[in-house]
Amino acid sequence: MSKIHSAWLFMCKHKYLLTVLLIGLIVGVVDEDSFLNRHPRRVRIDMLQQEIANYKQQYDKADSKIREMECNPKTVEKIARERYYMKRADEDVFVIIDEDN
Repeated sequence: MSKIHSAWLFMCKHKYLLTVLLIGLIVGVVDEDSFLNRHPRRVRIDMLQQEIANYKQQYDKADSKIREMECNPKTVEKIARERYYMKRADEDVFVIIDEDN
């Protein structure tokens, strides 16, 4: 009985410390939003923010090309000639393919 009694006295004497330790254990390890679960989530958030930045950069490039195409008809002609091999009525188009690459 003396061990149980001494343990009870220790718990009564240090009840605030034990309460803080118990809450710290619950918050730090056991809880769904614990510190152990926050790190992988933070890494995932950082990775997604980098993807957002990349997509925003791609969007800005595409948006500037669209604005340029709306303002400058020569840009539309250039893109049509380069990508789709379009030509004027009085022209011939020769496509040269480099077989080394």
